[in-house]
Amino acid sequence: MAKWFTKTHQWFDDGTKEVGITPYAAEQLGEISFVDVEGLDGAKLEQIKMDGDEPTSDPIDCTVESSKAVGDIYSPVSGSVTAINSDLMDEPEKINEDAFAAWLYKIDPSNWDTEKGNLLDEAAYKALIG
Repeated sequence: MAKWFTKTHQWFDDGTKEVGITPYAAEQLGEISFVDVEGLDGAKLEQIKMDGDEPTSDPIDCTVESSKAVGDIYSPVSGSVTAINSDLMDEPEKINEDAFAAWLYKIDPSNWDTEKGNLLDEAAYKALIG
């Protein structure tokens, strides 16, 4: 099982089906002070669409805020949300502590075999962020 990444710094674990923001994104945002994932409960999401390095899709109904910015969140894969990590609403700092453990939601991918090709593997993502 592996983690897959978007150019907008979200990750998807193809084993656990968890989605979150990358440690790089958490570092860029600074101290995360607010997370709201309630709008995702039971949602059907579409994979992010990109034009080069720019997203052309709308962000999903999920808020991650810090003292520096409000981060737009995009879904790495299409599918139905099966769980949300509501603990993050009480403890948003968990993302800064361990972004891979502090998943935002779990998703049942609806088109994984096709969409996997639109994501970056770990080596490609590391090259992207330098």
